[in-house]
Amino acid sequence: MKNCKGCKYAEWKRTKNNRLHPGGKGICKYKCKLPVIPASMSWSITPKPRGGHIYRHKDHIYHCLCYDIE
Repeated sequence: MKNCKGCKYAEWKRTKNNRLHPGGKGICKYKCKLPVIPASMSWSITPKPRGGHIYRHKDHIYHCLCYDIE
């Protein structure tokens, strides 16, 4: 999908009444998993994903490979 509407990892900003905020902002709560490497190797620094900001009113350029329906 090119947007996060309906994705189980999307956590949308809400109003005090628990309705979706009209601004359309949210964050992706997908947990990234590091690939398995041999015991003879190690990470020089642990990779850390950043970002995760999503918007209901704007589509992504590419399809999200982590999109999953609730």
